[in-house]
Amino acid sequence: MPKKEYRYKMLVYPNITKKYNEIHKDSYIVLIPSLLKAISSIAKDVHITILNPIYIDEFDRRSKTKSKTKIYPNVKQIIYNQRFASNNNKMRTSFFFDGGVFMDVLDFTKNDYDIVYSHLPEHTLQLSNLLHNQTHSFPKFIGYSHWFETDNTADKKMLLQNYIGILEMDECGVNSQWLKDKVLRDAKKTFNDKTIQKLEQKIQVHQLGIDDYDLSKVQHKDKKTIVFNHRGQSYMGWSFFCDAMDRLWEKRKDFKVITTQKDANASKYKWAENQSPLDVDRETYFKILKKSYIGVGCFTGYSGGGSWSISVTDGLSLGVPFVLPKAMVYPQMVGENYPLFYKWKDEDSFVEMVDDVLGNLKLYKKAQKHIEPIIKKMKWLPSVKKWMDWNKFFEPESFPMVKSETDAYMRIMKIIKKHKLVSKAQIIGEMKWGVSRKFGKYRNRLRLDKRIKFYEHHYEWIG
Repeated sequence: MPKKEYRYKMLVYPNITKKYNEIHKDSYIVLIPSLLKAISSIAKDVHITILNPIYIDEFDRRSKTKSKTKIYPNVKQIIYNQRFASNNNKMRTSFFFDGGVFMDVLDFTKNDYDIVYSHLPEHTLQLSNLLHNQTHSFPKFIGYSHWFETDNTADKKMLLQNYIGILEMDECGVNSQWLKDKVLRDAKKTFNDKTIQKLEQKIQVHQLGIDDYDLSKVQHKDKKTIVFNHRGQSYMGWSFFCDAMDRLWEKRKDFKVITTQKDANASKYKWAENQSPLDVDRETYFKILKKSYIGVGCFTGYSGGGSWSISVTDGLSLGVPFVLPKAMVYPQMVGENYPLFYKWKDEDSFVEMVDDVLGNLKLYKKAQKHIEPIIKKMKWLPSVKKWMDWNKFFEPESFPMVKSETDAYMRIMKIIKKHKLVSKAQIIGEMKWGVSRKFGKYRNRLRLDKRIKFYEHHYEWIG
């Protein structure tokens, strides 16, 4: 007999751009476990199903803790053994499944989902269409968008598909008010005022969290070490950074630079640490960050992710000050009076600030002290709690349901009472329903009746 009651079921739809052998480096894989832990803490009666191309330890953790108890007992992985696109553009333009595979993998004869969490708005229209037209489910759609193809991010863009997916959602998170404002400005080039109002209501600031580290145990031993923990591409300011470091090397030769990704190849430069480009696993990456003196953000343009970039928050979470442009999301992120800002796109200003912080211990400690209270507010649980009114979101009445105790609803109640413990498949079978009858709306109304307990696959009559 089932033991744990789950009154709500959530389906998490993936956004994975790394190849199989590098999947653990994908930012989605890094972020989702912390998000699941936060949501599970906020709503303890939510069961979460995640679609993954391979089994991912981070969503279970048993192998790392050597424990027989799952860290996330409410999380189940469903593995779809299907080739998936492994670069950003292919992934955004390719729905992972054909409709039949999607239906088979999730087995909707047994499962209903009340919430779909999508990290890929470009696919959300397809998800919504399949779930509403080919299953008994009638879910809410929420999620997050990592990427908007605006301005210089691509020659041909999927931006309209992104907007259409957001319009299918109840709420879609972005990482800052700055990004929300930019996305809405760009939307005005295509949509009328009524649609803009809908987008404004659906797009909300969902600041991503950071992991909790004891900063008292973090020692930045390698003085004058600068870490460039970004991709070595133009939108990350790689050439800007290299030109600036060449200039700084002419002035002082007491620093070294470490890069963490293959395409940020600094091996030919005198100022680089004498090693091959790293492209490291996350554990090694954090060891590098912990011993680095400062980090840099050299972004010369909006990168599409809108982030305040995860690479910057990675460093800040370990107490590493970053030299940042006073532009885009960063004044909102660390405050207008952050002491290590430089003038955006100004190489002279950047070189001057890096030079200053390397030689001025008082300025360095001022920056460290400045970021300490900011970091505390950016932990995962407090960040996710701020996303929305979760109590209101999980109110049973907020889910679509049949408006009254109809004849069909009363028949379902009798079936549950008769069997005491019954599956959805049994109920649908006895009701002789096809997918056009939205059992999800009846399921949602059943939550109002305290005589019914909800399990992952069953309903129990407790009288």
